[in-house]
Amino acid sequence: MTQAYTGMRKGISLVEMVIAIILFATLATITIKYSKNYLDTDLQAKRARAAALTEQANTLITAHQLFKVDFGRDATNILELNQTGSILSAIPAIITEIGSTRWGINTATAITNHPTAFEFNITADAASTTDEKYCALINHEFNSSRDLNVTEGQTFGNATLATAYTSLGSQAGFCYGTASAYTVEILAY
Repeated sequence: MTQAYTGMRKGISLVEMVIAIILFATLATITIKYSKNYLDTDLQAKRARAAALTEQANTLITAHQLFKVDFGRDATNILELNQTGSILSAIPAIITEIGSTRWGINTATAITNHPTAFEFNITADAASTTDEKYCALINHEFNSSRDLNVTEGQTFGNATLATAYTSLGSQAGFCYGTASAYTVEILAY
């Protein structure tokens, strides 16, 4: 006597198992790819430093505007913002992971309506893509549509400030330059 078929079977077929494995592998790959940026503590540290650098720049711009109102002229060096009437309580600290010098003032930008800019030279590690990563992160801080993918020796804008300003979208702040010579410029109004 044979047992009657009830429509229920025990277990799963090999095809169903393969499909399930492929689906789980695809989901795992997508998850790893997109969570990598969130789990990459080195990238997060770089993002925090880039944000701190742009915050310093915003502080300098505000101090420069106050200086211009008080004295009727642009500051010629960064120390003036700290020495004259205590506009700044302290000059922004050097973020040594990004560069080895303080912010400076560029009084000859050759950009119409922006004769003065604050500039910072990125000198984190020219031997790797670290400088390029900082430049990309800073550009992303000023324009979130900018791509964060970088390659070693990548060029941001052009080697000259005025042409970089135009090629990077005429923003108030940007990082430009070529391999091992990247500069952050924040234009003063």
